Amino acid sequence: MVLATLVPMLLVLLVKDMAGLADLYAVGVVGAIATNLGATATDRKLSIKSWERTLMFTTFVVMAAIEMSLLIDKPNARYFAVTILAVGLILRGLVMERRMKKEAPPGTVPLEVAAANSAVSTPQNVITSESILCAIRGTGRTLDFALREAGDTGRRLYLLFVREQQFMTEQDAKRKWQEDPEASMVFREAKQKAPDHPPLFCYAVSPSAAETIVDVAATLGASRVILGAPQRNALINLLRGNVIREVSHSLPEDIDLLVYA
Repeated sequence: MVLATLVPMLLVLLVKDMAGLADLYAVGVVGAIATNLGATATDRKLSIKSWERTLMFTTFVVMAAIEMSLLIDKPNARYFAVTILAVGLILRGLVMERRMKKEAPPGTVPLEVAAANSAVSTPQNVITSESILCAIRGTGRTLDFALREAGDTGRRLYLLFVREQQFMTEQDAKRKWQEDPEASMVFREAKQKAPDHPPLFCYAVSPSAAETIVDVAATLGASRVILGAPQRNALINLLRGNVIREVSHSLPEDIDLLVYA
């Protein structure tokens, strides 16, 4: 509400030419009307008469054509509308992310733990202090090493796949690994490689892979965390952060960190 009030006030103060100010709002106003008409006319759940629906859709087509001409003829209005739309979507995503973090209990992440041959949640009594957590994104040497390590030491192995995305919805938090093709492929191959001692599968969608790895390790009571060497280049690591460095800084002292390169 504050931004919705301040932005028009600033525009009135900064833009002295009323014609220029009208240009800035042209795309937004016409676009809003066209969107409203189009959404209403194509919504079959609304109980409106056929002639009303036809009239609204025809008006939508006309307004959409006007909108396209405005986008071409008025570049300043186009830039203004795109900027406002982008800022609005970013703020909406941040608000939703903050709301989800507020609703979730402290120190927890949306996590699914499932047995290798089942999609049901694993009972809490299988979680022991003598367990290994391996965070993987593929089926390479890190997975093979974790399976060998678990077999040699007799510890329970948890394979964690984190789907990292900056903005999350309620559906993302409830997503299961069976709905993620990449995670399903990784877990299937892990099950085939260790048929006698199948690992437990952990899956989470999170805006921060490092924080999730630390939270899951603490939740499961893992005694060791295995990570693979990062494959991203230096620029990506700088922009998104180095997961290994972040995990090593946040991991409790009683949990060992092993980086397999």
